[in-house]
Amino acid sequence: MIVGRSLYGPTASSNESIARGEQVNVEYYSLPNHDSARGRPGPLERTNGDVLNHRIPKRDLQASTLTRSITIVLLVVGLSSWATYMQANFLPTSGRRLEMPRPSLDLDYQPSSQLDIVISMYRESKTSVSSVISRITQIDVIAKTSPRVIVYTKDEDAEASQLQQALGAFEVIKLPNEGRESETYLHHVLRHWDNLAEHTLFMQADIHNPREFYPRVRDYFKFNTGMLSLGFSGNVCDCRNCGDRWGWSDTSGVLLDVYKDANQLSCGPMLLSYKGQFIASAQRIRGVERKVYEELRQALVDPESWAHQQKYLQGRPDSMNAPYFGYTMERLWSTLLQCSDMDIAWKCPTLLSGSRRGGDAGDCQCFDEIAPE
Repeated sequence: MIVGRSLYGPTASSNESIARGEQVNVEYYSLPNHDSARGRPGPLERTNGDVLNHRIPKRDLQASTLTRSITIVLLVVGLSSWATYMQANFLPTSGRRLEMPRPSLDLDYQPSSQLDIVISMYRESKTSVSSVISRITQIDVIAKTSPRVIVYTKDEDAEASQLQQALGAFEVIKLPNEGRESETYLHHVLRHWDNLAEHTLFMQADIHNPREFYPRVRDYFKFNTGMLSLGFSGNVCDCRNCGDRWGWSDTSGVLLDVYKDANQLSCGPMLLSYKGQFIASAQRIRGVERKVYEELRQALVDPESWAHQQKYLQGRPDSMNAPYFGYTMERLWSTLLQCSDMDIAWKCPTLLSGSRRGGDAGDCQCFDEIAPE
């Protein structure tokens, strides 16, 4: 007797016989019998009373071969894609990295404080802003710096002293309601040019993506942070013709000018920043000439500036408290602060995921050099 296996395995009755120690005659499909005298494929035939012999049609063999070939091709493509993904996200990128010049840093500057938290406020609830301040200052890496909280309000009805007491802020300053949060940040930089903290956390009173914002500060803010965007990243464009999927675009040439002033290059890929929330070092801020910040602020607050003229606006909505150029400034901070490293676009995890396997704090920011002793 021949003991074999069927196409779908032993039957239940076969299993019972095997359990009793009996030999079982199990039928199975054999390979084609090429010595058959038949001129065409035949049906299943019993041979020797024990085994079934089946001649497989030639067209079926060809189809099977084609299927195997397609499977191999798909496997190769899949492995190649996986390898590319691994190289882009987990391996050194020196082979494809666009080398940026070393940032211009003011290494001679000696700050008198470690961290300022600059908050741009309008008419947000005092309770909610107080809660934001409490939560951000309780993050361990922030608490260690004994931060000063400086609030700029653009609410014309606000009482600075009352607001300062309600928020427990180091200082509250009223500003005209012009230029959105970017004018607030530029105002702070110019006002504190000679007494900037070692680092400044710029943020709005109404934090964007708060669930992801706090972990990003906690996990990525380091002593040598130069520029760390706290909005979503990964959007890149060319400074000559830049736009994004949210309908913003700018082809006026101002991006090219800022890129040249900040990076000492004629043009290149720009890493866009979003949400008006980021951490920057005084060394990096002061590494760009003061007049660049002055000109950008003037463009926002001067109604006669080019930023409020139709040649630039091209029919787009604009007002002093919501200038179109304010949306451009929101996207310009990484470029202005010399942080257009393309590795950040490729490697920085989304705010939602928070981190990536094999990643580190350098994935999402530009570090400063350590000043010599």
